[in-house]
Parts: sequence; structure tokens; C-alpha cells
Amino acid sequence: MNRPTAAFAATCAISLLLAASPSGQAPAAPASPAATDANQDAVRTRNAATFEAVWTTVRDTHWDPTLGGVDWPAVRAELLPRAEAAADDAALRVVLMDALGRLKQSHFTIIPGELSAATEDEPANTPGAANTTSDTPASTPSTDAPRAGDNTPDQPAATPAPRPTRVAREGHCGATVSFMARAGATNLWDAVVTAVEPGSPAEKAGISPGMRVAAIDGRPLGERLPPGDGLERYERAQVAYALTTADPGTTRTWRIEPIGAEGSDVPVTYAADERPHSKFGSLPSLPTELTWRHLDQTERERWGGGNHEIGFIRFNIWLIPVARPFDQAMDTLRTADGIVIDLRGNPGGIGAMAMGIAGHFTPQISDLGEMRTRDTTLHFNTNPRRVSTTGVAVQPYTGPVAILVDDATASTSEIFAGGMQYLGRAKVFGERTAGAALPAIMLPLPNGDVFLHAVADYRLPNGNALEASGVKPDNARPYNRADYAREGDPALAEAVRWIAAQPTAVR
Repeated sequence: MNRPTAAFAATCAISLLLAASPSGQAPAAPASPAATDANQDAVRTRNAATFEAVWTTVRDTHWDPTLGGVDWPAVRAELLPRAEAAADDAALRVVLMDALGRLKQSHFTIIPGELSAATEDEPANTPGAANTTSDTPASTPSTDAPRAGDNTPDQPAATPAPRPTRVAREGHCGATVSFMARAGATNLWDAVVTAVEPGSPAEKAGISPGMRVAAIDGRPLGERLPPGDGLERYERAQVAYALTTADPGTTRTWRIEPIGAEGSDVPVTYAADERPHSKFGSLPSLPTELTWRHLDQTERERWGGGNHEIGFIRFNIWLIPVARPFDQAMDTLRTADGIVIDLRGNPGGIGAMAMGIAGHFTPQISDLGEMRTRDTTLHFNTNPRRVSTTGVAVQPYTGPVAILVDDATASTSEIFAGGMQYLGRAKVFGERTAGAALPAIMLPLPNGDVFLHAVADYRLPNGNALEASGVKPDNARPYNRADYAREGDPALAEAVRWIAAQPTAVR
């Protein structure tokens, strides 16, 4: 079996994609009883082989041989018969996820074969990271991402059955929603709008930060959500994300309640996600975008930035196509008085990229933390960047750095934010992160699906785990609805004020 590498993938974006629709093929002629029996035997055999592949992989590759006290043989005895009896892949996945749920850890999931096999942008978009700011023209860097075999154990890939056409939930409304504990209630949550993209369907519908979303299509929100402050934050974030996505063209009625005003029903029509997509290994084709700019005068004045030049970089996933645009952004923003890196909603991606991105801000090689497998330890050391994209000698940026996070910030994003915070090289603002930070690799399964499974724990240099705990921001206090209504973006506002107060940012 190959030793796990530092390149691992996050599951947050995956779990929010829809499964595929029917293939549209004409129904086959009725099979004879003998053929039906043979087919059922074949399905049972394939189901059993798939379950055994998942169960054995967890037993043999989990970094903790005790699996945290889970009786893994008992799980097999209980669920293998159910797996064998599953009528189709969808039913089998339910059984597999039941087994994996017993571990109570992130980065254990089954990726449907039809999603993992989907190619980049079918067929409209070109892979790459788009930059849509005025600072620099759009960029389409190299997309030479590792193939699935780069991170999978040495087991032969099964020949998958014909797969139906993919239908992904690629419609978005442009609003970001977060669940906040409801004051005076137990295990009840308010769905609060925390951001709205300019020109988006949500903005056109009159939705703005600080509003409560009481219901969508008459269905109340904030009930029956998992309570707790561990991985439950990550689960609630997934539910909140699902509310903001749908098939393009879908119209839903949002019941919105501004602070101190009566609620109203507004129609929101979800628009197609036109961002470029990229593939990494057996993960689905995912939107991949990086943007950068200087905060404008209106933003600086609103949030107390004065005449300070403040750079802003945002990217939505850690995949190869964002690497060169990030380098180009740093070439443009290197003289800024401070830089804000926005990782809100970023579910992670290729773990090794954290070392290179952190190298833009660390003059010396520094330790972000370590990945611990069952028998090895791999340190994530920063790689100081001393050459620009044009080949000019430069020094890593030494000005103030602020990182924005929320409860959907996961995996590689947590490794980067937590490591930079630990080094004292950045301040973190926003909401506590997902706490889903386990390095994982991918394994093809006999039924054509892909098993994404964690193979290591991740710890900061001081030994603190990020899994379940997440990264705690440096806010003066947690933000509430009033903060979002008043400032629009309280995390960015606090980051701007902090940068402006730093001696190195004073002109």
C-alpha cells in the first residue's frame, strides 16, 4: 500500500452535491426468473465486496488501531447482511454511511461513481481559476492536478457499471446563511443571512445581511438540527449551504425577517454557477475560483481603514488552479499595508498547498503542524517564497495578515488558518471553523463508487487537534444579527480595523 501523501481532499463540497438522475435509456426487456436470480446473486456479491473493501480499509489504515473504542468487528457483523441485501447502490451507500458514522469523525464518505467520473465542466466552462477584479486580468493557469492513482492504495480498480448522467445542484442564490443559537431556546437555531453577493438573485430579492430566514417554501428552518459544538457545527453549516443551492432556474419563496420589522415572503430564483470547474483525482468536478483586489475608499472609510492600502484575496477551494493566481495576487498586493485572506466557505482541498501559500508570509521555514498516520509523522513546513511570478527576487510579505473564517471553513483551510494563527503570523476573524481537518485519500470500490477516508490525525505544533475543535477566531466577541445588519461584514470590518491599528500599517 502506498504511504499517504500530504495531498488530501475535503468532503464538505462533495456531500452537498446531488446524486445523478436516471440515464434515460429505454427499459430492458423483462428478464427470465433464472436470469433474475443470477443478477441478484451478482448484486449481493458486489455489495459484499464493496462493504468489505470499506470495512477492511478502515481497519487497516485508520491512524488509531482502536478506532477510538469503536467495536469494528461488531459493526461488520451487524451491517454486512444489510449491505448484501441492498437493492441498489443508493441503498448500499446508506448502509456504508451508517458504518462510517459510528467513527464520529470527518473525511469518511462515499462518493457516488457518477459524480467522481464526471469531467470538468460538462461542457461549458474551461478549468482554471478566474480573477474577476480590476487589479489584473483573468488568469487561466496550468491544471496539471494529480490523478486519482496518486493518492490511492495499490488495489486494482473495479470496472464500474454504466453510469447515468450527472445532475449537480449548480444553482445558487448569492446569499450565505449561518445557523445561530436562538436566544432563550434550547436546541433551536435561527438561519441568519451573513453575506449577499452584489447583483445576485438574493440581492435582487431585497435580502441583506442580518435578516432571519424563517422559512423556505413554507418549511420552517432551524429545527431538528444536531446540537453540540464539535463536528455538529460542520453538519449545521452543510444544511445552511444546502438552503442556498438548487437546480438552476428553481424559484423558492423565502420568508425573511429584518431586525425590528415585519416578515415578508420574497421569491428567489437560483442562477447557474458559471465559475470554472476543476477535477482532482476521483473527486467531483468542483467550482474553482480566486479573486483579489484592493479594498476601495468606501469600504475603508466604512470600516475604519482610513487611507491604508489593504489587499483582499478570496478563493473557494484548495486546488491546483488557484496556486498561480495567488502568486500573481501577491505580486500585485506586496506593497499593501495589510492583506486579508478570505477562507469563509472554503472546504479545503490539497493539503500540501498550505505550505506554499503560507510561504508568502513566513521569511523562515516554519512548522504549521504535523500529520500523524499509524506509523509515520509528516511535518507541514512553510516554503518561503523568494521569487515573483516574473522571476524577480522578492521577500515574503511581512505586513499584517488577517484570515476570515466561518463554520464552513474546513480541512486545508483550517490547517492554514490554525497554523498561521499559532505562528503569530496572522489574526483570525469570523466564526469558529468546522473542525473537519483529517487528511484523507481515495479508494475505488468494486461497485464503481469512491471511498474517501481519513488516514491521519492533524495536530498543531503545540499538539492541539483541529478535528472537532476547529480554529477559534481572535474576535473581540462572537458576532450577532445586529452586527451583520449594521456592518454588513463584521469579520472584514474587524480585520480592517485591526490592520489599520498595526504599527507596520501606519504610513
